[in-house]
Amino acid sequence: MTTSIPHRAAISTTECHLKTSRAIILAAGFGSRLSVDASHKLLTRVGKRSLLDRHLDNFSRLGIDEVIVVTGYDAEALTRAVNDHRRPSSISVRCAYNGDFEGQNGLSVLAGVDAFDDDQSFWLTMSDHLFDPALFDELNRRFDAERPDRWQGALVIDKKLETIFDMPDATKVRTDTDDFAIGKQLQRFDVVDAGLFWCGPGFVEALRAERRKRGDCSTSDAVRRLHRADRFGFWDLGEFLWQDIDTPQALAHAEKLLESKFSAS
Repeated sequence: MTTSIPHRAAISTTECHLKTSRAIILAAGFGSRLSVDASHKLLTRVGKRSLLDRHLDNFSRLGIDEVIVVTGYDAEALTRAVNDHRRPSSISVRCAYNGDFEGQNGLSVLAGVDAFDDDQSFWLTMSDHLFDPALFDELNRRFDAERPDRWQGALVIDKKLETIFDMPDATKVRTDTDDFAIGKQLQRFDVVDAGLFWCGPGFVEALRAERRKRGDCSTSDAVRRLHRADRFGFWDLGEFLWQDIDTPQALAHAEKLLESKFSAS
């Protein structure tokens, strides 16, 4: 048994949620495996547009009106670039600094959360992930209407294992409720983490609890904690494609996806 929503499930008429209107982009890391002219992976151009530009366009499709970019390594340069970047008129964008950027990514999530004024829900993605824009059109139509009330977090997952470009580097998930696991080193798994999360207040509290326990935290820690409490879900991205761009080879593959596979670029 899994806790995922079937990708083509009918929209529930018994559940209604406020629209999620905020997002966080994690961009604090070194990006040392991707040797490009840009000083940060978020500024890397894929096709004719930077990843930052593509993220903001995707979030605009999703109805987001506030985006926090979490910086760390070479924060001043990235902050200047973000502030100077043209963005959709419907979105405000600002940066938040994570002084512990050499730690795990959960610390960056918390730095982004601290920049918000309250504990409302938000979307979360990694700076170096490229998605088919049509995925966000579908999420805008369906996600907030269909997610169960008990969810305090959700992860977009990919069941199309044959399409994963660099499986050894992918974060794998075994969704069996009785034998759940998430991590890069899993030998037995059925889906892959696509690097796009929906986060409620419980997701944030799970990160804070893990940080109190060991001084560090990751998004996978929050997934494990919420899954044990039956408060986490998975959303199958279906036919849509995505790519984690953390090596020159992955960048080249992403360029090919843009040319031939994405519904829009």
